[in-house]
Amino acid sequence: MRIRFDFIALASLILVSCASDPYDADQVAAPINHEAIYDLQAKVEANKKLLREIQFLATQAANRHGIDHRLFHALIKHESAWDPDALSPKGARGLTQIMPRTGETECGLERELLFEPELNLDCGAFYFSKLLNRFKNIKLALAAYNSGETRVARLGRVPRIRETQRYVKRVMASWRESP
Repeated sequence: MRIRFDFIALASLILVSCASDPYDADQVAAPINHEAIYDLQAKVEANKKLLREIQFLATQAANRHGIDHRLFHALIKHESAWDPDALSPKGARGLTQIMPRTGETECGLERELLFEPELNLDCGAFYFSKLLNRFKNIKLALAAYNSGETRVARLGRVPRIRETQRYVKRVMASWRESP
């Protein structure tokens, strides 16, 4: 299942020129393009439906691998903002931002398969579950997911890397705030 969000449609909002002086009868507002508004609303609804489908798949993957689905959702939120086509500057791919080497060694997935939402979610949940079992600590598992398990194992703590420390705090906060 290949999903692509249409954020360009969201960015092409209809601008309506309004009179700077509402009491000046010579200034007229531009006509509203109702067809474009309905088209935009339909695209927004389609994107919401796709997001709900992806969230359902994420919950299933989390449950399969014994992870609190709210924690897994928080991880995805901060990894890819729920974009199945996300590609980081370092090459991490998909919803759970799996690096190609990790996808290959941990899940047997070739790099292009990491953009498939169901496969990516299952691989990310499997790998995160492995980190939780290894470190027995959510913050350390998140740090290992973000900056590498070898580094966290060597240090025995969250590395003093600003990006990793922020990541751990943000994911934990999102998890605590989730319903």
